[in-house]
Amino acid sequence: MKKKSNITRIKVDDWDNLLATVNDLFADWPLYIFRGHAQSDWLLESTLSRALKKIEYPDKTELVREHLVRFKLRIRGRRGKNPRQLYENELWALGQHYGLYTPLLDWSQSPYVGLFFALTDISKSSTGLRTLWALNSGDIEPITKWYKNKHPKSKKNDIELINPILDENERLVNQSGLFTKVPLTTDIENWVMNGPKIRWLTLYKIDFPESLRNEGIAYLNLMNINHSSLYPDLSGSSLDTNIKLEQTDYIEQKQTLQWDEADKRKKKKAK
Repeated sequence: MKKKSNITRIKVDDWDNLLATVNDLFADWPLYIFRGHAQSDWLLESTLSRALKKIEYPDKTELVREHLVRFKLRIRGRRGKNPRQLYENELWALGQHYGLYTPLLDWSQSPYVGLFFALTDISKSSTGLRTLWALNSGDIEPITKWYKNKHPKSKKNDIELINPILDENERLVNQSGLFTKVPLTTDIENWVMNGPKIRWLTLYKIDFPESLRNEGIAYLNLMNINHSSLYPDLSGSSLDTNIKLEQTDYIEQKQTLQWDEADKRKKKKAK
């Protein structure tokens, strides 16, 4: 376990230890929210931030404004009859779950949902590790205020917690989802690291081996945490069907191992 500022980094080696760590750290602290990364070296930055890094156009603020206006135009007539007008953050939240580049980061109030999203990407982690992040949501406002007092004219450290009420997004409900809105040049890890010292921990980074992927997906499926439950639509059905196919060899190997162990016990008992 490595501690720096308000951040603690933990590495666990097996699934049982990962579950025990999650229970020990967060069972009694309901303000933590969770996010899973398939690559342990990914930053806690938004998809919009990553996209804009590849664009040389100097006025990024204007690009963001145009990006949201285009989205508003593209969704006309596609939200049912007489939909209510959405505020800016609600528009970003709606777009987030349909693939739009946004300044939002997805989080869940469930660590197990966070673990699921860390595990589902079939691509292997380049570092050999995947990550569960845990952020104390109660620290967001005081840290933002600290930055405002230090740099009153700057908005680059203004992070906002967003929990939108959107009837149009069943995924958000099923995933116990909410968002942080992150400025374009900011990632949350550095934001916490360079912020004020707080007596409790603001951010945990829990790394675990790539090799736990199949075991974790099978375990979470027993808890009804899978694509079908988290994405209550046809895309969720398709993704859940795909991941069951991907796990064929793993399940077959585990079943064979259990049969072999049962046979050994029977032979030993017969003697």
